[in-house]
Amino acid sequence: MKLKIFLSILFAFTLLNALEESEIDTVMGRDIIKATEILQDKNVNDEEKSKRIFAIFDSFFDFNQMASICLGKSQWTALNDAQKEEFTTKFVKRLKESYISKLKLYTDEKISIKNSEKKSAARIQVPMILSAKDGQTYEILYKFYDTKDARGWLIYDVDIIGVSIVQTYRSQFDGALKSGSFEDLIKKIDAIDIEVQK
Repeated sequence: MKLKIFLSILFAFTLLNALEESEIDTVMGRDIIKATEILQDKNVNDEEKSKRIFAIFDSFFDFNQMASICLGKSQWTALNDAQKEEFTTKFVKRLKESYISKLKLYTDEKISIKNSEKKSAARIQVPMILSAKDGQTYEILYKFYDTKDARGWLIYDVDIIGVSIVQTYRSQFDGALKSGSFEDLIKKIDAIDIEVQK
């Protein structure tokens, strides 16, 4: 279903500056509106839309943290610094390619942000609800953590209809370095995509 596929791009809609806990709800709501307006602009092509949306969200995803979770602690620590950087670069590139390919699936669905939910001292979740024209609703859950440094709160994972982005990748990378080389792992990331199932 195209709508379900489209949900996998909505994790990209976020923020511009270092975010404090007290600002999460306000800034998330504001920037979801900005990203939605970009998608609705029929005078802008998909490539330009992706650039504008990336400009909104890039600095607020902790891609290094996401990459390390995707591999798991033992596989991540087995990599040297250069390999970690290469893997993270490929991982981010793959996420963005997947996003760009799905931009065209947006068809003016309504989007709303619910109040954030504090799960622990260092974890906050922000639910976003997408309302389809057939009356069905779908939840996207942004997961923030406190970096404890000047970066503020960053997103480390997103659940789409109950499916974790990073856990989906992790299941596909599981044991990759145990059964093959780092080069094999890099090839594998080029061949995968996130499939969202209800």
